[in-house]
Amino acid sequence: DAPRYITLNARLVWTFAAAYRVLGDKRYLDMAKRAYQYFTGHFRDAEYGGYYTMVDCHGRVIDDHKFIYGNAFALYGLSEYARATGDPDALRLANEQALSLEKAWDPRDKGYFEAALRDFTHAPWIRGVNRKPTDEKTMNSHLHLLEAFTACLRVCDTPFVRGRTRQLLYLMLNRIVNPDIHHYHYFQDRAWNPTTWDISYGHDIEGSWLMWETAGVLGEPEAGRRARDTCVNMARAALEEGLGEDGAMRTEYDPITGKRSQYLSWWEQNESVVGFVNAWQMTGEERFLDAALRVDEYIAAHFVDHKNGGWTPYLSLDGASLGRDKVNGTTCPYHNTRMSLEIIERAREQG
Repeated sequence: DAPRYITLNARLVWTFAAAYRVLGDKRYLDMAKRAYQYFTGHFRDAEYGGYYTMVDCHGRVIDDHKFIYGNAFALYGLSEYARATGDPDALRLANEQALSLEKAWDPRDKGYFEAALRDFTHAPWIRGVNRKPTDEKTMNSHLHLLEAFTACLRVCDTPFVRGRTRQLLYLMLNRIVNPDIHHYHYFQDRAWNPTTWDISYGHDIEGSWLMWETAGVLGEPEAGRRARDTCVNMARAALEEGLGEDGAMRTEYDPITGKRSQYLSWWEQNESVVGFVNAWQMTGEERFLDAALRVDEYIAAHFVDHKNGGWTPYLSLDGASLGRDKVNGTTCPYHNTRMSLEIIERAREQG
């Protein structure tokens, strides 16, 4: 009888499609089809475009506003499903979703707003992944829009999709990265002025490899030149400032107050493994590979539930479980699956 949330359901489409593409197990294809049919059948807004935020257990819409972060994952999942299966309808829906997201684009200052009404009317009073109303632009939404458009570009290289992917990459590099400290600005106002100085180590290391991935998929030499040093410097800063002696990546840090988050979460660890492997592949610096191995060992020892299956999502700093749900609307099989698939693919490429 639980309601269904956009982020979890879109990520299920991505996860099982990607698992099928990389591993070739038909059981993953069956699950991908099931997730895709449910998501497109119940979450898609055929009238105004985009995807609803929440439906009830019978598939009836109970929240019709457009959560842009969640809609980014809709594009991500649809694009991966089209890539994995070659389904022309999925490709059509991915292209449709890319165009629908344009309704949330800020024509004045560029970038995407956080939330909108059902018809995509800008609604700053509706919370997205921002913490307060003045945070009209967030690194988090733009990072996942970047990965979504990059996935779409792989299967739908139209002038619009290519242009928007490029523009998102340059917005990340020029507006959201703080070049003085090699971290992302976490939250910004409409004109891209920072509203906080908080640092998110997990997003920094995640972005370090996602921006490099985008530059590679674009295949444009200028994009590669612009992204390379930024990506390596962000990985280096995350390693030197965020990685604990125990091998776990810390969560957030407020340089104004000196306060640090008093918990660890699963997703920062996943992104750290991929981000540090990516930095090692880019530079050949062994300390990045060593860091990836240390984080992986911490994951195996503390986050993976070897008795009951699945992952413990949140731990105290001493490695004890905080007893949170293994799956809910936002705790999803995405970061950990993607880490595993990324390492498998990179290992295959390395030979």
